[in-house]
Amino acid sequence: MENNPGAHKSIRSAGKVSAGTLASRILGLIREQVFAYLFGAGMAADAFVAAFRIPNLLRDMFAEGALSAAFIPTLTQKLTKEGKSEAYRVAQIFLSFLLSIVTLIVVAGIIFAPEVVEMIAGGFGDVPGKLSLTTDLARIMMPFLLLVSMAALVMGILNSLGIFGVPAFAPMLLNLGMIFAGFFICPFFDPPIIGMAIGVILGGLGQLLFQVPTAVKQGFRFKLNFNFSDPDFRKIILLMIPMAVGFSATQINVFVVTRIAASLEQGAVAYLNYAFRLMHLPLGMFALAIATVTLPEISRYAALDNRADMAKAYMRSLKLGLFLVIPASVVLIFGGKAIISVLFQHGRFEYSDTLGAASALAFYSIGLMAYAAVRITVPVFYAFKRTARPIVASIFSVGINIFLCYMLKDSLGFKGLALAASISGFVNITILVFMLKARLPELKFLQHIKPLGKILFINAVLTGFLLAWDRFLTFNLYDANLGIRIINLLILLSGAIIVYIALAKLTRIEQLKGLQEIFKRIR
Repeated sequence: MENNPGAHKSIRSAGKVSAGTLASRILGLIREQVFAYLFGAGMAADAFVAAFRIPNLLRDMFAEGALSAAFIPTLTQKLTKEGKSEAYRVAQIFLSFLLSIVTLIVVAGIIFAPEVVEMIAGGFGDVPGKLSLTTDLARIMMPFLLLVSMAALVMGILNSLGIFGVPAFAPMLLNLGMIFAGFFICPFFDPPIIGMAIGVILGGLGQLLFQVPTAVKQGFRFKLNFNFSDPDFRKIILLMIPMAVGFSATQINVFVVTRIAASLEQGAVAYLNYAFRLMHLPLGMFALAIATVTLPEISRYAALDNRADMAKAYMRSLKLGLFLVIPASVVLIFGGKAIISVLFQHGRFEYSDTLGAASALAFYSIGLMAYAAVRITVPVFYAFKRTARPIVASIFSVGINIFLCYMLKDSLGFKGLALAASISGFVNITILVFMLKARLPELKFLQHIKPLGKILFINAVLTGFLLAWDRFLTFNLYDANLGIRIINLLILLSGAIIVYIALAKLTRIEQLKGLQEIFKRIR
């Protein structure tokens, strides 16, 4: 592990984000367990997933997506060169802009919800009442977009100040809101799924309010400033435009995939959603945490035109991300049935649903290392303020994904949609790496072949262990009672962790020291 303050600070910050993300993801799993228990994978589950997808599509553009990518580098540069007062002034202008634009979008979304739902889930019309239920849920949840956009703005301010812990723990509030709604709001509504939509609004509000005291403590004031002619504000908007185009392509992709899934068997939308959520546990814990810390760090190096340290920071982040994410993908592919049978196979969620969700999870997880690498690589382009380049890669990979979805849906059904996503992820990262190497020649990938080869080797051995376990030792326990399923899963996960760490020590992988630094330095 590199012995320098920048590396240690990065590791410490990544550890805080990982801890917050882990807490949020664990609550997210509990939320999905509550949801699976109450609604299974039937009509109500399909309708909710499709309806929630509508504000979430725009959330990627106005919250965690284009907003963060354009806002954080600009704010970091203002803080580095001109101090807090100037940075906060720009943030207040952007706050006013978001409130104006997103409020209009929310109102339009409520008014035109029937048309939007018809576009995204027209196949639901074959089941009586399913399309109208989806429309009602979409209208209730549209204000979530405004709340999460404000929360993302505050997160961007705090991350630019080097504060990562509070924003990382804020998403817990969304999960808590939905868990609370499942037990205490849903029983008062008919159909009960409406209560879960109300829980989304409560959770979004909590996610915003959780961060506000820290921002105020840092001197930020929530004042409106409509000076949209300000050059710094315009710089952010100009950075956002190409990213918005790219995210629009991604959203078109999600619309198409959801529409195809809605035309397949009942439960297909829910199976893909359960699998996607579970796959995002390691992606959020590791890749997103590392990318969140990497963006401000690399932005500072970019402001100082320090390309050598940019290259070092990127490769350090990429290797640590792959070291953590690849074994997670192996476990999800070969241990998915054991995991899903323990987490979700209760109440209305049956053994047949476990098989459906596990097959979707396996195909999604094939591309997990590609998704992680994309998350870690894209911030480097944002730091360079070359936002159009990752957009080109994204648009091309989206086109590949949509094409493959139509090609695979008849032969593989909903599993084909997950496989298409994985293949397009590898297409995306391949294009990004070639683009990044051209922009940052200080990157010397050949120097890192040996450590990357070690990571791939120990994961190949881990794959053999999990294959042997699934084939010879489990005796198809996935339909047994819950106690036996839990024991089976605990032994499987413990064995996988022991095998992986032992191999990492045996091969002297440097990223193992990085993990030790995280545990030592988080405080």
